[in-house]
Parts: sequence; C-alpha cells; structure tokens
Amino acid sequence: MRVALIDQVSIGAILGESPIWLPDSGVFLWLDLLGRKVHRYDPRKRENVVVADGFSENLACLARLAGGHVLLVTATAFVQLDPASGTTVAIDSPLVPGDDTCFNDGKVAPDGSFWLGTSDVDETDATGSLHRIAGTRVDVVDSGFVISNGPAFAPGGRRAYFADSAGRRILQYELGGAGLPVSRSEFTAVPDADGLPDGLTVDSSGHVFSAHWQGSRITVYGPDGVIRERIRLPARNITSCTFGGHDLSHLLVTSAAIDVGDEADDGEGDIFLFETDCTGVLEPVFAFPHSQT
Repeated sequence: MRVALIDQVSIGAILGESPIWLPDSGVFLWLDLLGRKVHRYDPRKRENVVVADGFSENLACLARLAGGHVLLVTATAFVQLDPASGTTVAIDSPLVPGDDTCFNDGKVAPDGSFWLGTSDVDETDATGSLHRIAGTRVDVVDSGFVISNGPAFAPGGRRAYFADSAGRRILQYELGGAGLPVSRSEFTAVPDADGLPDGLTVDSSGHVFSAHWQGSRITVYGPDGVIRERIRLPARNITSCTFGGHDLSHLLVTSAAIDVGDEADDGEGDIFLFETDCTGVLEPVFAFPHSQT
C-alpha cells in the first residue's frame, strides 16, 4: 500500500473531527468540535479557511444533503449549512439526545440512511447508543457505549463498522435487506498501547482505515480484521479520516490539540493530506425530509 504525506496544515484545532468530501465543489469540510468551527480545506490550493463559527454549543459531525447543502450536527441539534457562504438554518431533528448524552459521530449509509451515535456527556457511563435515521423513522441499532465513534460502511452496504472507543474495539454489523443489522461481532480489539479507536472510513477494496486517539496513527485493516498497514503521524490524538480528491485517492486526516500530555508533537491539531494508491467510496447524500431547499 502506497501512502505519502503531501500536505500538513498547521491549525491547532482543539478537537478536529468529521471530515467529509464535497465532490461538486472539490473541497473537504471538517469540524473543530470544541472550537465550534466549521473548516473548509481545498486540496488543489492547499488552503484552509473557517467558513462558520460562533455556535452556542459543541459540534458533532457532518453529512451531505441534497442541493449542495450540508447537515451540521451539533451536540443536541440539526443545522443545515451552506458550505460556500457559511450560513445556517435550524432544522427539526427526529432524534433528541437525553440529558446525560450528546450527539457524537455519524455517517450516511449506502441506502441514504444516517447512522448517528450518542455519547455520555462526561464520558464515564455507558449511556450512549447508535441510531439509524431513515426519513422520519429512528431505530436503535445498538446501545451501551461510553463514546460512539466512526460509523462506516463496506462497499455494497452489507456491513457496517462502529468504534466503541472506550471499549477499545471496532464492532461489525451484518445488514439485512431493510438496512438494519441481523448480527453483531467484534471486528478487532485495539491493544492499550495503540490508544483508542476513533473515526473510521472504508476504501473501495473493503479496507478499514481507523484513527487512533492517543495512538499517533491510522491503522489499516483488511476486511478480515488483519492489520495491513500502520500510518504514523506527528500528532498524538488522531481523530478521523476520509477519502476525497477527483479520483477519491487522497486521504484527509484530522487531529486534536487537547489531552496530549508530555508526548506532544509538532502536529497536534493539524490536518494531514495523503496521496494513496487506494480509492475511497463517496459518502451518499442523506435523504432527510426536513432539510430546506
């Protein structure tokens, strides 16, 4: 596997997360969750700008909507974002987290449903759940998690992956015809020395790319759960990654500047762009009936 670093942008994001690729405009969007900012990175210009900030609560994740809009999920709400102007409109959410939980990571499945996890606000109790939102219907996929992270989907949409970060494991769900799980198993367990599994993405060959909080790396697993590659990075807390670029062969990686302790590196809170010989899978548009057109 060929993976070469071609750009590193010094940001110092408090908690960088949730990168997505916007094919129509040829840019990545990503979030600083605790800095409450939406960033846009142009890989052709190698330029990063803040397109929206000043939110009243922490941010959670992003998803594509129809008409070039983007769904911005905050800790407790849904917001429609115009990625060009940065303007936002509040939209109704079919799911409201409980008093002790908040929205965290989410991804759109190949069938257009949105898988969204909740986490315990204090990150101590297993009160978080993983949900599937399809139209106005909300199903609980699984529950009993302290921190929900990285839903991602195998090519063809018949398998979903989920990072139980505090449990130091990645779970896999075999999906039935209705898009709901018919079985759950452990895809891999992450050793203590490798940190915590965080955000995920999957390439067109079915390889799972897993970011490691406190691990300074992306681990690439084969569809069988066997490690194929370790991508080292100059930042301790690697949070998420996604493929983009005109041929989906560029991998954008986010990181966080918090909780680095005495092992701080030069790249804490930066974003990293890699050129690879892999091809990603474009995340679909979330078919959400409450978005504004």
